[in-house]
Amino acid sequence: MANYSPASVTTATTSLTHLASVWYDKVAVENLKANLPFLAATERKVLPQRSGKTIQIFGYQVFGPNTVPGTEGTVGSGIAPTTATAQTVLNQYFDYMSFSDILIETAIDPIVENAAREMGYRAALTVNSLTASAFEAATVTATNIDLGDNEFFSAATARQAVMSLRGVNAKPKSDGLFFGVIHPFVAFDLINDNTSGGVIDILKHTQQGQDELMRGVQGYRVIELSGVRYIETTTVPTYSNYPSSGKTGYATYVVGQDALFTVSLGATAIPDQNNFNLITRTWDPSVSDPANVIGASIAYNFKYAAVPRPNAVPTFRRVRSESSIS
Repeated sequence: MANYSPASVTTATTSLTHLASVWYDKVAVENLKANLPFLAATERKVLPQRSGKTIQIFGYQVFGPNTVPGTEGTVGSGIAPTTATAQTVLNQYFDYMSFSDILIETAIDPIVENAAREMGYRAALTVNSLTASAFEAATVTATNIDLGDNEFFSAATARQAVMSLRGVNAKPKSDGLFFGVIHPFVAFDLINDNTSGGVIDILKHTQQGQDELMRGVQGYRVIELSGVRYIETTTVPTYSNYPSSGKTGYATYVVGQDALFTVSLGATAIPDQNNFNLITRTWDPSVSDPANVIGASIAYNFKYAAVPRPNAVPTFRRVRSESSIS
């Protein structure tokens, strides 16, 4: 057999200056976006156009019982209802991107469409963050269930939250369930609760429960427990040095009907999704851009506000706890 010397020309040959060294995949790798459920926990209202920026909502206070018998033959005194009001002012939120014509013509990917998805998520994340902040602003002593050191969210805590709401006559959502918003770390403590009466103990006694344990979390629905459907998100508020120094606390919300109202202006739709439909335009030459160097733009523009129920009794609970895996 003949002996061959190494090839005199290889991909490392420096005189071959025309060789392509990198091939670029034209499909972007999916980035990691959070689930955004806070808007879905609210009730929606619309402020009609040409009606100002302030919306006022109201509700009637509940009458107490009449335990004093009337005097025969005496008309007596009439009573009057009492109402409570709450107001909020709409604010405007917007962003845009514009793209040069040469960028659109030379980019290796459909850059306008891909950037639109990212901008749509930014808009939805903005609404989610504003709504979460509104829940935080609405917290009062009556809404809070604060767990201590090494006290993790459990089935018992979940039952306490929902029965605390039922104890003030709070109603569930239209599907008959309260709406739960929970961080994945806290959800782990809940579904890993193997104490007597805990989630594992509850589920293991039925075939359906065993199947749910084996299947695990599907999508963002964690579990339906004690009349609450818990939805997972990493966007809950967190608390430094809670419940003690060096630890991180996480908020879990159990939300009933009419706990928080979110308001949009006129026909401006605020979708209950992780992405907005954007204003996308392909530009033609104009007086301000006669050479048409701006090829396209994408933007969002919405008007939004949030306001808690007008009556003094809140219909949500916030549980703060650390997590065993944070």
